[in-house]
Amino acid sequence: MGAAMCSSDSHIDPAKNLPAGSSDHYSAFVGPPDQYDFMGATQFRLLCALGLREDHALLDFGCGSLRAGRLLIPYLKRGGYFGIDPNKWLIDDAIKDEIGEWLVRKKNCRFDYNDNFDSSVFGVKFDFVIAQSIFSHAGRAQVLKCLEGFRNNIEDDGIIAATFVVSENNESEYVGDEWVYPACVSYSEDTIAYFASTCSLKYVRIPWYHPRQSWFLFAKSARNLPDAGTAAKHLQGQVLKNQPIA
Repeated sequence: MGAAMCSSDSHIDPAKNLPAGSSDHYSAFVGPPDQYDFMGATQFRLLCALGLREDHALLDFGCGSLRAGRLLIPYLKRGGYFGIDPNKWLIDDAIKDEIGEWLVRKKNCRFDYNDNFDSSVFGVKFDFVIAQSIFSHAGRAQVLKCLEGFRNNIEDDGIIAATFVVSENNESEYVGDEWVYPACVSYSEDTIAYFASTCSLKYVRIPWYHPRQSWFLFAKSARNLPDAGTAAKHLQGQVLKNQPIA
């Protein structure tokens, strides 16, 4: 066997060495590029654990370079996947290199590129909304607008899954209203509770694994959310091998 075929260097993806937030590659711009696959898988697994089925309508808010979308799109039936992200190039590059335009056409995926946190653009009531690492960069007014829009655009039994960086106290949390990227912002759980209450949403924090953030579920009614015991037993997202570190 020739040396070129034996060399492991030929299998190294140079994008994996880029810093998180780099615009040099679609997999790096959205977070640590060596976790691109893992972070997509955690979202897919969580949604399935929450009850996502192939005939549901799902909004991937901040879908970016289809980190989760490349798993969700094949799973959902035609017309079930909706993605919003202001960075059109991320979606275009991911379609080109990850899933192919033929699958987007076959599944009739719909995308929107607005940057004003508008989830009403499709005129659809969603069964699930996922917003992974959106509120970790969003200002207070943006979080409130986003959650209010989600509430108005989910089914009565719909579920919103979102992550926050949780601060230990109110003094260390973000008080601005502007988008911050690639740096992260944090909010105390008291403030997250305020966001939910202001938007007429119930919420629960769940222990689903995330290397840097915490998962929260929101719904119009508490009966659509797991109780603490159910979440502790069934929604941990444990990873047995090759678990990313923060």
